[in-house]
Amino acid sequence: MDLLLIIVLAIGVYVAAWRVLRQRSGTTTVRTEGQVQGPGKFACEVVGESKYQDHLERITGGRTEESANIRTRAILALEDDNPHDPNAVCVRIDGLRVGYLPRRFAKSYRAQLAKANGPKGHYWCAAVIVGGWDRGGGDRGHFGVRLDLPVVDD
Repeated sequence: MDLLLIIVLAIGVYVAAWRVLRQRSGTTTVRTEGQVQGPGKFACEVVGESKYQDHLERITGGRTEESANIRTRAILALEDDNPHDPNAVCVRIDGLRVGYLPRRFAKSYRAQLAKANGPKGHYWCAAVIVGGWDRGGGDRGHFGVRLDLPVVDD
């Protein structure tokens, strides 16, 4: 009977720890409608990432002497209620906001979704996080994010 109690307690501690760690990391599971496939050029630079350097540092595991070059997935989320831009498309990595699509990309992305009768859900695309070095002596670079999205015609 003592062994059963120990197992039950261990499972309880594990579940509680998992919940706390998940809450601290800010990550959540988001259902996506699919992938937006790009040409592999990572030509779309995310804007506003200067406000989310702490999130990018958390995602990458911190700054190092070398510039980051981390391939990952980004979630594109429509923000219809954004007070600054009704066409805003938020970019999230590991559940954390890291910036936005540039206005021209956001407008085109929304138009392509509407044209394809695509659901207004979340889609993912390939991304790369770059920069974020700290070599000391004031030599410190910001993190940036580039997305692999199709070419956008204005």
